Amino acid sequence: MHVTVVGAGVLGRIYGARLAADGDEVAFVVRPGRSGETSPFFIEQVNGGDRREVIERPIRLTEIPEGTDAILVTVRFNELQEGSDLGRILRGGGSRRAPVVVLTPMLTGQPEALAEASGRPIVPAMPGVAGYLNERGAVRYWIPTATTTLLDEDAGGPERQAAVSALGRRLTQVGLPARLEKDVARLNAATTITFFPLIAAIDAGAGIDGVLENKELLGAVLEAAKESGALARKVGKPVTWGSLLMKFAGPITLKPGIALAKRLFPESVRFVESHFGPKLHEQHIAMGEAILAIGRANEMGMPALERLLSIVRRRQAAG
Repeated sequence: MHVTVVGAGVLGRIYGARLAADGDEVAFVVRPGRSGETSPFFIEQVNGGDRREVIERPIRLTEIPEGTDAILVTVRFNELQEGSDLGRILRGGGSRRAPVVVLTPMLTGQPEALAEASGRPIVPAMPGVAGYLNERGAVRYWIPTATTTLLDEDAGGPERQAAVSALGRRLTQVGLPARLEKDVARLNAATTITFFPLIAAIDAGAGIDGVLENKELLGAVLEAAKESGALARKVGKPVTWGSLLMKFAGPITLKPGIALAKRLFPESVRFVESHFGPKLHEQHIAMGEAILAIGRANEMGMPALERLLSIVRRRQAAG
């Protein structure tokens, strides 16, 4: 397959490098200022015996090339917002039959907004991998056994169903298990809303320890988690393991649970702090504001989430 990945961050590199290693033609659409870079992309699977793939000279472009069979969108959440370049990029190039599969988390209404901005049907998806960029420039990642890359089987329209199915089979063949699923957009939105308070708290606390040591922040995140859980159930059904995890996130269970994780899975804790930390502050603010808007549309007040976002902003202002 010829796959174009829009975005060359952690998620894009994982999917792109696994496909390229197995012989697929992969190109990355990047910002104009980065298209001339020649540095390699290399990824290492933590739970795969440190399996390693390298793209020695990634193809970096500023537009989607003709002949693309599938487009994977892996940009940051705030790049989905109205007025970003993403709509123009998707509108401007590539075969109109190539499905646009968005692995970036999307909230209620965003698939429709992106479809309008790009002039293309959007296929919501949920990634089945997690990773971070370490100090060596390597992407260290996991493929959890309990998760699968989910591709919406209906969203791309009848003329793209075969291509979406082919992409799912190809991902599975290269070791990234994938399957078609109904109503991925609602599942995606509900799951993202469910987890957001923990993500925002790690940003506000500059890490997990900062959350546990700050009573105001810990109280805000636990109350916001209740609000977000209630809203998530209105917009869809979160993944089962996500709901279960949040149910047991409390002041008594959280601290010993994190202490155990640090002892048994130290790199997993490092991933969480790197992936959800302050460097993605703008993304977290955009996501939080979008969730509050969804709450208002559902006539739900979310004072704890508002309080949590104010703590995130205060921390950013303080540097």
